Amino acid sequence: MRMTLSDILAATGAVGDVGERGNPVIEAVRIDSRAVVPGSLFVCVPGARLDGHHFAAEAVEKGAAAVLADRPLAGLPEGTPVLLVRDTVAALGRLARAWRERVGARLVAVSGSAGKTTVKELTAAILGKVGPTAKNYKNFNNRIGLPLSMLEAGENDALWVMELGISAPGEMAPLASIAEPDVAVIHNVGPAHLQALGDVAGVAAEKTFLFRSLRPGGTALASMDYPELWDAARAAFPGVRGMSTKGQAAPYRAKYLGAISEGRGRFFLKLDDLELEVVTPLTGGHFAENILAAAAAARILGAGEPEIAAGLATAVMPEQRFFCRRQGCYTLIDDTYNANPLSMRRAIAAAAETAQARPLVLVLGEMREMGAHAEAEHGKLGEAAAASGANAVFYHGAHAEAVGEGLTRSGYAGRFAVVDTPDAFLGALAPMGFGGGVFLFKGSRSMRMEEYLAAFSQSIQKDPKA
Repeated sequence: MRMTLSDILAATGAVGDVGERGNPVIEAVRIDSRAVVPGSLFVCVPGARLDGHHFAAEAVEKGAAAVLADRPLAGLPEGTPVLLVRDTVAALGRLARAWRERVGARLVAVSGSAGKTTVKELTAAILGKVGPTAKNYKNFNNRIGLPLSMLEAGENDALWVMELGISAPGEMAPLASIAEPDVAVIHNVGPAHLQALGDVAGVAAEKTFLFRSLRPGGTALASMDYPELWDAARAAFPGVRGMSTKGQAAPYRAKYLGAISEGRGRFFLKLDDLELEVVTPLTGGHFAENILAAAAAARILGAGEPEIAAGLATAVMPEQRFFCRRQGCYTLIDDTYNANPLSMRRAIAAAAETAQARPLVLVLGEMREMGAHAEAEHGKLGEAAAASGANAVFYHGAHAEAVGEGLTRSGYAGRFAVVDTPDAFLGALAPMGFGGGVFLFKGSRSMRMEEYLAAFSQSIQKDPKA
C-alpha cells in the first residue's frame, strides 16, 4: 500500500487530523505492535484476549506514523495523528477497498470447504504468468486477514487472488463486500463448521453470499457436483457458470489422468473452448476440482494455454497442506493445518494412492466444530480409514470410540491406537516395526498434529536404518 495520511482519513471515514507531522505517505498497515515498521499505520483491533488500543504507545515508539482507533488515546507523544472511527475492523476493510480502487486491480475471490488455500495458490501461480499478481499471505482470509492481505499488494499488482474463509452465519457478506470480486469461485462444500452452520445446505447458503457482491459484469463459478452448492449458487446468482469433475454438462470440466511420479499428476481440462492436459505437483482425483477452479478463474481473466500449463506445473504448495516430502525410506505427508470430514476423506484417499504397495500409516486428530454431528462424522472417519487399506491408524482427541467403531464396522484388520502425546505415538509405533512407507498427519488446527509429525521426523533422523 502507498497512501497519504489524508487519503487514509478520507477512505476510512475517520475524524481527526494529521497532527503536526504534515501529510506523510503510509506504506504499511500493522495490527501487531511487534511488527510495526517506521512510517506505518497502526490499527487498534480489539480482541477477546488483547486490545490493540493498549499497545498504541508501543507502536508509536517503534515508528508508527499514525494510529487508527475507536477511542481517544492517552500516553501518545504530542502531535501523533490519531484517526478515530466507530469500528476499526470495518474501517480496515474500507481502506482495503480504497487501495484496490486506486490500483485498479482485478480480483479473484476463492471459497470452499476444503482446499481454499490450494486453489488460491494455483490461481496465483497461473495469473503470475499473465501479470503482476498479489495473494493472501498463508490463509489470512477473515475480516482482518483479508483487508491486510489486500493492503500488502503493491501498486503494480494488477491481479489479486484472495481466499475468503467463514465459520458462522453472517460472516460472508461483510467479507464479500470488502473483496467485491470480478471473479468469484466456490469449488466445493462439505460438513465443515456444522456447529454454527447446521448442515451442508447451511454451509452452501452462507458461502454463496459471495456471489451477491460481484462487481457489475463479474463472473460466478460454482461446482455442479455438490447439489446443495449448485442450488444455493443459482439462487444467489442465476448466471452462475458450472464446473464439474464428475462428467456433468458444465462449461468447465476436469478429469484426473493419473500419477506420473511421486507427487506429480496429470489432469485433463476443458475450459469453454480450450482443451488441454496439464502436469501439476498434485496427485489424486480430488485435486481435479481445485485445479479446475484455478484454471477456470484464470482463464476468465485472460490466461491462455501456455500460462495455465506453466503456472500449474510450477506451482508450489504451502506446507501443512498435503505437503509431501521424502525422508529416508519414508514419505511424510504434512496436511496438519486443519481438517473437516471432506478434507479428511480426500487426504486419506490421496495418501492411499501415494502409498500403493508400500505400508500406509494414518496419524489423525479430532475434527473440531462438528456439533451434534461429531460422533457420526468420526464414525465415518473410521470407515474411510479402513477403506484406505491403512496398516495402522493412530488417533488423537475426542470421539476415539466412534473412530474405532467405524473401523470395526468396515472390517478393519490393521492396528489402531489412541494416543495423547507425540511421545505416546512414538511409543505405540515402535513395536510395529515399520521400516518405511507413507505416513499421513492430519487433524483440526487446535490438535497440533504438526507436533506428531515433528516428533516422528526427529526419530527418523536418529534411526541409522531409515
